[in-house]
Amino acid sequence: MWEKVEESGVKVTNNDIEAAKHGELHILYTPTQSTLEIAKKIIDHLPKDAVLLTTCTICPVVVYSHVLSKLRDRKDIGFSSMHPTIVPGTPQHDHYIIGGRALDGKMYLTEEQLNKCIQLAESVNKKPYIVPMGMICPLGNMGSAAVMAMTLAAILEYHHVGTKVIGYPEETVEREIIMALQVMAAIIRTSGIYGLLKAINMELLIKNASIVHLTEDQEILETTLKKLKNIDPEIWEKVKKAKVYPTKLVDSQAIVEELKTLIGGRAAEGAIERSRKKLFMKW
Repeated sequence: MWEKVEESGVKVTNNDIEAAKHGELHILYTPTQSTLEIAKKIIDHLPKDAVLLTTCTICPVVVYSHVLSKLRDRKDIGFSSMHPTIVPGTPQHDHYIIGGRALDGKMYLTEEQLNKCIQLAESVNKKPYIVPMGMICPLGNMGSAAVMAMTLAAILEYHHVGTKVIGYPEETVEREIIMALQVMAAIIRTSGIYGLLKAINMELLIKNASIVHLTEDQEILETTLKKLKNIDPEIWEKVKKAKVYPTKLVDSQAIVEELKTLIGGRAAEGAIERSRKKLFMKW
């Protein structure tokens, strides 16, 4: 394989710093910790306006946060992704996910740098999907994407029933959805899935969820109730041994606004940056 690469005029090296001195786009297809170490090692040696691109092993915002102190002298460096979502070279691999402007408005690379990433993907006949920076891993990682797809389908089904059948205002439906998702996420964060199951009264959950079964086309709710009524006994054995650790149930976006109001400035931004890093990295 390397012979073909070298025949095309590319110099192959195992020296990260030497490799960093050449090329505008640097794709790090390396394990999580190695990616962070390599990024920190090569950042000072990258050409002007180079871009560091992560793949499926780590989110670029984590790499950005990790090398932030070194960026004071290298504000020209951009950060994004070339996330394959699946094993490159397999029949299903026909696209790349590239990170653009974050949902909070922050740009981690210039439009020119972003266009170079798009052109690179297109040059190898892959479709580039440009998504907000923080959405790369949730949409690109297969497990996260599957959970998001199932959850989104359930949200849309309840949204229809809540607004069209029951007649709730949009705000009420959205508030209930947010409450359910944030409470579950918080408990999983502190106590894991078995801790979540221990914290939930399953009989009560099934009874109350069944009340909203109001139409014949609620396939997702029907399937969900059947699944919850028939959870594997082995799982319940693990739930018995699980612990529910102290968990503060709060609105994450409200906390962000409180930090900005009460602390403000660099202190608030630093706390938010560290929290963002934890969200997209292994705990």
